[in-house]
Amino acid sequence: MAHKFMIRIHDVHEYEVETAETTVYVFGDLELSEESYRITYREESGDLAGCTTTITCIGGKEVSVHREGPFRTDLTMELGRRHSCQYQTEYGSMLMGIFADKVDSHMAETGGYLEFAYNIDFDGDFVSHNILHVTVKETF
Repeated sequence: MAHKFMIRIHDVHEYEVETAETTVYVFGDLELSEESYRITYREESGDLAGCTTTITCIGGKEVSVHREGPFRTDLTMELGRRHSCQYQTEYGSMLMGIFADKVDSHMAETGGYLEFAYNIDFDGDFVSHNILHVTVKETF
């Protein structure tokens, strides 16, 4: 059953010489099943305005991020395994490597949290280390 939830997304990108952080608040839905859960929300402002993002956590060890709209993304993060993933921008599509080194999650019907960390590379060259903290709280 889907509910309306307040979702806080805190994103940290650590590059070789600098760190960039952003925090956004959006309303969205949370759907739980026996083995996984899905968080879906729509970006209303900023660089990703008009995009709908779905984050799926499977078994507490794998996270996928699927984005539709002006910027399409299909990322798969699985602990200890590198995946090649598509990332589409206004300038074209890129293939990048994603390697997850952390997935920590506790989600229930009324909300919870998901934190995952991963490295991005292009052709094996390090680009950034990323940490995403997602907090989900049921609204009334």
